[in-house]
Amino acid sequence: MNRHVMTLPQRWADELGMDSAADVTTELRERFEHLSRFVLTDEMPRVGEVSAEAATAYGDFCILVGFLADAHNVLTRKETRR
Repeated sequence: MNRHVMTLPQRWADELGMDSAADVTTELRERFEHLSRFVLTDEMPRVGEVSAEAATAYGDFCILVGFLADAHNVLTRKETRR
């Protein structure tokens, strides 16, 4: 398998389907703000109920967890690979 080393912004631009790594910070900030607003201000759905807003917030959460894991690896000198 042929792998190449990518920068963190390049990796996440690719992951998010973005053309430019320059917009990754803004995209992740917006996802964090959406997730924060949902968790802190909206009513959580009952067990077994899923709203579109909750599904979007969960997706944002998953993306942010992945980004933070990659950022941790970069900070601890591990390479981010695709």
